[in-house]
Amino acid sequence: MITFPESNLVEPMMPVLVKEIIESPEYVYQVKWDGVRMLAYLSAGRVTLVNKNGHLRTGQYPELQELAFLLQVPSAILDGELVVLKGGKPSFPSILKRDLSSASQAGRLMKLYPLHYMVFDIPFAGRDLRNLTLTERQSILEKNLVTNDWVHTVENFTSGHSLFSAIKAQDMEGIVIKRSASLYIGGKKHRDWLKVKNRRIQYCVVGGYTLRGTMINALLLGVYHQEDLLYVGKVGTGLKQEEWNMLTRELPRMSIPHSPFVNKPPTQGYYFVHPRLTVKIEFAEWTESLTLRSPVIAGFSNKPADDCTLE
Repeated sequence: MITFPESNLVEPMMPVLVKEIIESPEYVYQVKWDGVRMLAYLSAGRVTLVNKNGHLRTGQYPELQELAFLLQVPSAILDGELVVLKGGKPSFPSILKRDLSSASQAGRLMKLYPLHYMVFDIPFAGRDLRNLTLTERQSILEKNLVTNDWVHTVENFTSGHSLFSAIKAQDMEGIVIKRSASLYIGGKKHRDWLKVKNRRIQYCVVGGYTLRGTMINALLLGVYHQEDLLYVGKVGTGLKQEEWNMLTRELPRMSIPHSPFVNKPPTQGYYFVHPRLTVKIEFAEWTESLTLRSPVIAGFSNKPADDCTLE
């Protein structure tokens, strides 16, 4: 049983999305790690994991029981992001495979997709710390958590623009801007934690389209995972009218009777084509259902369809 403040789960403090970076010595700047937000509750030598929606995830991540030996206090709550790194960068599709798995699959998947826990706050450590400042909580975190090669404390940076330029060059998700004096306030009823997102790139295969009248008005997008073409959403913005006209002429010539996607999208009103044409897509982030959020067509691509893979 978890016994913490008010006998309830702690509501995680959520950053508020903004478009502009605020530069001020009152703030610190952190990498926004593209993973699964997770609070780790340590009590009586056992770790219980709860995601940002209040759902238990203890069985999916058995290796996090090691936190009981890394924390220097008998009861605590850690707040951070679980990520799986691929090529040195977070891979959201990979962590999603861990998060959506059953507990019985965890032993196999933890070897295929090893975790990193990027810890950035400690709202409880023997006592309620939510009314302390971020600076004070970070100091307590540094003193009470032993880090290793997969448990890390998130680094503070002093320049938001410099950090954003660095993560943009790496095609990472964005940055979080935190007021150093901020208390830990659950939800988004504050302006003390902010986030600025980087528009990211994914090359996709066109596997179909939709019509408005007789004109194509959206493309059905897919990416390859192993030999399967996964449907990752549809996009209807980014092209000029003459480009839509060209697609309306050419794509019907590539028609096939059945969906090329392994995870079939709704078929009503959808028309399918041989997956040959590739496009460059800008998007905000991956959703938890593995679709592209806010996709925009940045242009046509000469990348072979087989090279449009899930990163």
